[in-house]
Amino acid sequence: MEPKEVNACLAHYRENVARCAFLKTEIGKLEKIAGEIRSQEIENSVSVTQKWSQVPHGSDPGDPTGQLAQRMADGISPAFLQEIEAEIAGKRAEYGNRSTLVAYVDAWLLVLSERERFVVERECMDGTSWREVAAGFQDRYGELYSVPGLRKNADRAVRKIVEIAR
Repeated sequence: MEPKEVNACLAHYRENVARCAFLKTEIGKLEKIAGEIRSQEIENSVSVTQKWSQVPHGSDPGDPTGQLAQRMADGISPAFLQEIEAEIAGKRAEYGNRSTLVAYVDAWLLVLSERERFVVERECMDGTSWREVAAGFQDRYGELYSVPGLRKNADRAVRKIVEIAR
């Protein structure tokens, strides 16, 4: 991974964390809806096909309940259910990609010293200006650092991350 890619991952970290939380909730909601639709499909077909007499009804010989079971076993489902399942699959794929990036950044931050992590989190992840980072650094650690000194600190941190990401 190149420094440019590392910086992009760091810059979008919080967005990815928030999006993952949203996607997880959405996937759960859609799976619940799909499950309810499947249950309703089964319930509707069973209640419609129950026959209380030995006399066949209609001109279509066969077993509608068995046909439904076969369709479900083959993965054939109504169009609206297929749309929901496609949406679930898309959201799962996005969740997988974003959660991987979140996991990478979490791992990268472990290698950094506390001061490097402070600078990276403020400048790269929060988008704070270098002057504000310098002021925050002085407030937190009681040390006066120049903006060029903090930039060197951030560059060193990114080089560490690039080494880990290889």
